[in-house]
Amino acid sequence: MFIDHLWMVGFRLCTGTDRTVRHFYVVRDAKDEHDARQLATRLADSLPEREAREYAPLDETWTEVLLLHRDALGNWRPSAHRPRAGAHPPLRRGQVSWGSSSKTK
Repeated sequence: MFIDHLWMVGFRLCTGTDRTVRHFYVVRDAKDEHDARQLATRLADSLPEREAREYAPLDETWTEVLLLHRDALGNWRPSAHRPRAGAHPPLRRGQVSWGSSSKTK
């Protein structure tokens, strides 16, 4: 089966060292952005995923959802950036995110 679009859903979480990181899940078979977020939340709440991130809780008030499209050459490209409430703006090339601030390399 040929897939021409996927959803990439990101959550923010705080690690054991109090460092905030973004954790993304790629979801297929979602009807829309809301459905993609629900599927990703279910996956993130699964026991293997919680163990893998050492039970660090997800900040579900911050979600980033991107629709990925496959171009004619088979490369995946993100659609327009569509952050949810509380999401940080997209980083520019050369920027690194450090918690709530961004610095340029």
